[in-house]
Amino acid sequence: MKGPSWPSRALARVAAFASLSLTIVLCPSTAGAQVNAETLRTTLKKNPRFLWLEGSLVGRAGNTETMTFSGSVFGGLTADPHLFFSRVSADYGEARGQTNVARWMAHARYNYKLSPFVALEALTQVQHDRFRRLAVRDLYGTGLRFMLLNIDDFEIFTGTTYLLEHEVLDAIPGSPVYNNVWHRSSNYAGVNIQVSSLVDASTVMYLQPRFDRPLDFRMLSDSFVLFTITPLLSARISATFWYDNRPPAGVRTYDVEVKNSLVLKL
Repeated sequence: MKGPSWPSRALARVAAFASLSLTIVLCPSTAGAQVNAETLRTTLKKNPRFLWLEGSLVGRAGNTETMTFSGSVFGGLTADPHLFFSRVSADYGEARGQTNVARWMAHARYNYKLSPFVALEALTQVQHDRFRRLAVRDLYGTGLRFMLLNIDDFEIFTGTTYLLEHEVLDAIPGSPVYNNVWHRSSNYAGVNIQVSSLVDASTVMYLQPRFDRPLDFRMLSDSFVLFTITPLLSARISATFWYDNRPPAGVRTYDVEVKNSLVLKL
């Protein structure tokens, strides 16, 4: 079957990039219940084995005294039909001697391709976030990923995963320590696009309701644009929107974050 014409593909890329850019400007956010690992998956198409180091450090002194740090390590390998990748990240921020960001996360995922359109998926994740009262949250999941459209460097994908979630919440005055186990459905859809040889972009939306209480759900919208500077160095702009319909006591229902960072590709 003959695919769409070149003008149609170009128009689709421009439209998707414009939509993604608008998403980044209007709907930024922080990492949520699950990490967006699409940047790793698309990179594995061109590099069967790779390691990325990403980081940013900002310090201010004088009238404004702040320090913020974020860093992550991405790695992956593929040998068709197998694909594996992982990410470890940490964020820390301090303003006038007061810590205002303190979190870390480790995520690993394995795919087994059943066909060009369907893959089995398994994942595990552990995270800590002081300001969401997360002493620790660990996830274990398995499900299916579907490739709905794959034309040159333009992809539309979706998937569904069963998640076993173990969560330990830090205590606050008037609220005890909680140690819970939940069963969730993680459903996602998104777009990967290579806008040009120097610009890659991705956006994905997750919806994660509890099986026994569907109104207890989380949402994560994560988008990024990656600009290649040299074969070893890139600049990355990412934006995330996280929403929890039933957050722990003392925690807001949403978080928003926009992050600029440099990526070293090894």
